[in-house]
Amino acid sequence: MKTIIWYQNDLRVDDHLPLEEALRHDDPIEGHFFINPNQFVENRYGVIPLGKERLHFLKESLEDVAGSLDALGIPFHVHVGHPLETLDPSDRLLFQRAVGYNERRRENEVIKKWKGEYETFGGFTLFEEGDIPFEKMPFLFTEFRKAVEYDVRPRELISRKATAATREVTFPFSIQEVKQDPRTAFPFKGGELAAKRRLNDYLSVPIRTYKETRNGFGVDDSTKLSSYLANGSLSPRRVFFELEAHERTHGVNESTYWLYFELLWREFFQWVALEQGKKLFRSQGIRSKRKDWRVEADVIEKWRKGEMGVDFVDAFMRELNATGWMSNRGRQIVANYFSKELKQDWRYGASYFESKLIDYDVASNWGNWAYQAGVGNDSRDRRFNIERQQFTYDPDRAFRNKWL
Repeated sequence: MKTIIWYQNDLRVDDHLPLEEALRHDDPIEGHFFINPNQFVENRYGVIPLGKERLHFLKESLEDVAGSLDALGIPFHVHVGHPLETLDPSDRLLFQRAVGYNERRRENEVIKKWKGEYETFGGFTLFEEGDIPFEKMPFLFTEFRKAVEYDVRPRELISRKATAATREVTFPFSIQEVKQDPRTAFPFKGGELAAKRRLNDYLSVPIRTYKETRNGFGVDDSTKLSSYLANGSLSPRRVFFELEAHERTHGVNESTYWLYFELLWREFFQWVALEQGKKLFRSQGIRSKRKDWRVEADVIEKWRKGEMGVDFVDAFMRELNATGWMSNRGRQIVANYFSKELKQDWRYGASYFESKLIDYDVASNWGNWAYQAGVGNDSRDRRFNIERQQFTYDPDRAFRNKWL
């Protein structure tokens, strides 16, 4: 019998509960990662979910964890297909549970047919399910935050160092080369080592002014940790405890608190997605709020290409298309514009982001899009004034001039 670690969005060896459990046994260990073939097929919204920028970043992350597992004597394999097509269901299976509805459904398919031992673990969220003080998630983030930010503490880290060596991963398909645009605000590689390096660098200086700069568009204006959290190269607990260590040495200020605040926003969307399941993907959203959405192919295509004739929106979309990255402020602006001004079905925008963003996370992406569209966790259903946004966040046109 072998012990199988089924890797999903947990591409690391640090703070990895399935790995630590596997190493407690004397059985041979193998690591496996499966890409759903539907990720390469055009979906109902006219996009291929796993776009080339996402795939390139994923490949770097997989090669990084493969090198670390090699150092532990654990072979690592990448597949396209369903786990039951490859794995022996009589082996021992260990895996970190996902949050998304479709990912959970696939996990349950595997569990239902698994004949051997299996054990599941947390690790994608900051808190564990038993630690959240709600039977039902609150609708508003503020209520969630007030209940957890001081009274709930993440469980302790299990530290393990990644190796500097990487191992080339054999993909059962060709990968399109991606050249990094020199204008990008995300000039980083994928993988656990790059994630920890970015975390350490950010906590060395830029964190001290995060609250003031977080809506900016430069490299150090925000943490750029979301991509590593999304595919699990970095655990949210690692970020939390490293932030605490920084505060013990350098002191607490508004900016260090605000990073924790943003971790709680991420956490909120994870638990909402887990509770709401497939409701997250409905046109009326989790609020069951019906709106007369339009689906105008020519308008949607102009928005995607950054050809709407609205400078701020166009600049953000061109940045996304060229780099696979967009600032949080930019995401709010273009999503609000798409759903509130153009009145297009918000799911077409969310699906396009899924294809393009290297930091795509099902809960954060779809949750934030629903929020901006007025069918998610926003009681105010607010509408942005684009001219005011431009004046506030790009008064000298520096960002627009870079991309237009």
